[in-house]
Amino acid sequence: MAKKVCCFELGFRGVGILLGMIFMGVSYGVVEGNLVAGQKSLEVGRNVDTLNRHAVKTIQSEDGDIIDCIDIYKQPAFDHPALKNHTIQTRAETIAAKLGGRKRESSRTVTSQLWQKSGSCPKGTIPVLRIQKKDLLKSNSVGEYGRKKQPGFTNELTLGNDSENSYLQQANHSKAVLLTEGFNYLGGKGDIQVFNPYVESDDEYSTSQVCLKHGPYYAYESVESGWAVNPSVYGDRKTRLFVYWTADASKTTGCFDLTCPGFIQTSSEIALGAAIYPISVPRGLPYQITIYIYKDPYTNNWWVQYGGKINIGYWPHKLFKMLSYGAEAVEWGGEVYSSKIGNSPPPHTATAMGSGKFPGPIFGSGMGKRVSSSSWLGMENVFLLLGIGLIVFSNGVYGMSKERKASMEMEIDRKLKLLNKPAVKSIQSEDGDIIDCVDIHKQPALDHPALKKHIIQVCLWVSPAMKKESSKTGGSEVKQIWQRSGSCPEGTIPIRRIQKKDLLRAASLQHFGRKPPSHPLQENTIEPDKSVGPNGTDVPVGPETNRSKAVLLSYEYQFLGASGAINVWKPTVDLPDDYSSGQIWLKSGNLSNYDSVESGWVVYPALYGNDQPRSFIHWTSDAYHTTGCFDLTCAGFVQTNNKISFGTALDPVSVASGPQYEIGVSIYMDPVTSNWWLDYGSETKVGYWPGTLFQNLNFSAIVAEWGGEVYSSRVLNSQANHTTTQMGSGAFPTSLYGIASYVARIRNMDFSLQWKYPGDKETYVSELQCYNTFNALSGPGDEPRLFFGGSGHCIQFIDDKFFTRILWFLVPNITNKNCYDENEGEVSADWGWFLYCAGSGGWLDCK
Repeated sequence: MAKKVCCFELGFRGVGILLGMIFMGVSYGVVEGNLVAGQKSLEVGRNVDTLNRHAVKTIQSEDGDIIDCIDIYKQPAFDHPALKNHTIQTRAETIAAKLGGRKRESSRTVTSQLWQKSGSCPKGTIPVLRIQKKDLLKSNSVGEYGRKKQPGFTNELTLGNDSENSYLQQANHSKAVLLTEGFNYLGGKGDIQVFNPYVESDDEYSTSQVCLKHGPYYAYESVESGWAVNPSVYGDRKTRLFVYWTADASKTTGCFDLTCPGFIQTSSEIALGAAIYPISVPRGLPYQITIYIYKDPYTNNWWVQYGGKINIGYWPHKLFKMLSYGAEAVEWGGEVYSSKIGNSPPPHTATAMGSGKFPGPIFGSGMGKRVSSSSWLGMENVFLLLGIGLIVFSNGVYGMSKERKASMEMEIDRKLKLLNKPAVKSIQSEDGDIIDCVDIHKQPALDHPALKKHIIQVCLWVSPAMKKESSKTGGSEVKQIWQRSGSCPEGTIPIRRIQKKDLLRAASLQHFGRKPPSHPLQENTIEPDKSVGPNGTDVPVGPETNRSKAVLLSYEYQFLGASGAINVWKPTVDLPDDYSSGQIWLKSGNLSNYDSVESGWVVYPALYGNDQPRSFIHWTSDAYHTTGCFDLTCAGFVQTNNKISFGTALDPVSVASGPQYEIGVSIYMDPVTSNWWLDYGSETKVGYWPGTLFQNLNFSAIVAEWGGEVYSSRVLNSQANHTTTQMGSGAFPTSLYGIASYVARIRNMDFSLQWKYPGDKETYVSELQCYNTFNALSGPGDEPRLFFGGSGHCIQFIDDKFFTRILWFLVPNITNKNCYDENEGEVSADWGWFLYCAGSGGWLDCK
């Protein structure tokens, strides 16, 4: 009995202890919860202050929304780092105007916005939906407020093996869309019927929208607009107008409306995120919104147009990389987000899409055939803007026929088969490139009519005297990324595979892979070079259309070769068709019609699809008009090496005040065969251009050039804003070693077959105020190197006298034989100061 009493007493004490522990735990939990809630409240308060700008006028909408009329120049977009100095594009031609005001009979009624009943914003302001504290408190994370939930991706795809399109299979996202792809799209439009679908949970949403995308599933870029019911962003379940963007599949960038910097609004009539009224109801009047998204071909900004006349605003092209060149897919339809989608076991979310009704046969035979066939999405009169013209899908009223589209697809397929030869082995590079190991005797070069019976030259008949270089440059040899993933067997050559999306970025299939044609400029502030080459011949030196150069050149002798170690950087490229290169040229002919062989590195997104610096070769026999190409994208260059692949990304690249990396390039003629050989690095023979390709280079070159080139429609043109495409590192050459881009170990070769530092040389600069050169002793080594580059931001001199005074100091040094002080072996501080003020972004900073 005593034992029982003891147990009872111990049990009683245990209960007491347990109750005490529970009380303490609850108390601690309450305190901790209060602390967390307090911290979130403080964070919410700070974010509300950041999101809501000072209002010129405030409008209280009858539905409870508050609309702030904000100064257009103080809107959230300008907090984005890429838009600090952005000039607002206030006007753009509406797409409806481009269509000539074409109308289509419709039984649907256009909607409006509720807040407009209560007032309007004055000109010079934009209406912004005020974000309230309660909206942020409902979000899971204040830092991710306004952004779509980051998607995971399912393993099962319904579109075959093309992983590029697996963004359609995002986990927790359910889509029902019309999808078009296969071209380069510049816009999309839809008339979207407006409903108010049921949304089950506060962290779910339902949208109907138009969306344009570009990029792989794990990092795609998109611009979207339509209507949404999204409690986590708007705090209620009203149907609201929205825009959305992302540059990385919603991982860290983008947002709805103006809840983060990015979208620039220009309209004072439309408030993004504001409620739409009236709403379509079963057996009632059908109400719709009309949304256009299109790319301005002049600025490359992506505009959103509401209805036939109102341009709401735009996403600046600087937010994107891939979308700057166009979209590769357009979607129309609905999307539901829920954590209950794609999970097992059930239940599935009850959140509705569209009207909440399934599309039935009463409205047509399916979305794939008639875009206006179902009221659950209510899309009709959809059209696409393509780089090749206008396509309209409108119940077959007019547009590209199925036969024409099929013909174009066949043409693209033929081009791909011509470019991509059968592979003995394929290597998937970590950067996304595919490298095909092709039989050396089946390479593209042998498709050239002049090379049908060509016997591949595997060694030189006469080799140039390759002396050991004692000069140290301070740079390390750069590598090609694909080489980390594998190698090609002997008897094959590695060729970067051309993909369909590469062809779709081109202006035309015929011009794919070629530099744009060159024409001498007759009227320009820079006079064409009047110098003559050997035997009194004209030389191809002078201003050319859409090209800005900063080079060291030699042209008073006949050359059999040129070489140099080219510093590799990753310059920013401004416009979609711009490129920036660091390279070596050998030329012969005149400025209107010359032969050229070239190699180095280039950043050319329109050709390669991204902004990575890549090794390249190029040739032409008619100043780029009809012949030649980059790399192996046409018949011409005969490759003999199984370790180097042209057009592939280089890594690592140089870092300002950090490690410097180089690509060694040597181009020289075999005097027996007249073939022009290319070496990389230390005597690594890559291949050759057969002499039979050329009219003038089949004997020798008369010009050798080392330096940089920027191609853009906005260079050497006083009528347009200058491109901001950088040359070299983007720094002006007077920044010297470690900051500015350079070419070191500069050599040329004459008929002695000896590599020599050029004797007679000078610099040539197309736009002195935008890009420049400086041949100077700086960095490791005992001889001068050519520094070149610039930011593209051109200097505006105060007057002609100042400009002349700067040139007086510049020119003698640039054209000086050695371009440095021979007595002291260093550039003097005074010369550096004057050159810096002439080419670093504005002399006023140098006072």
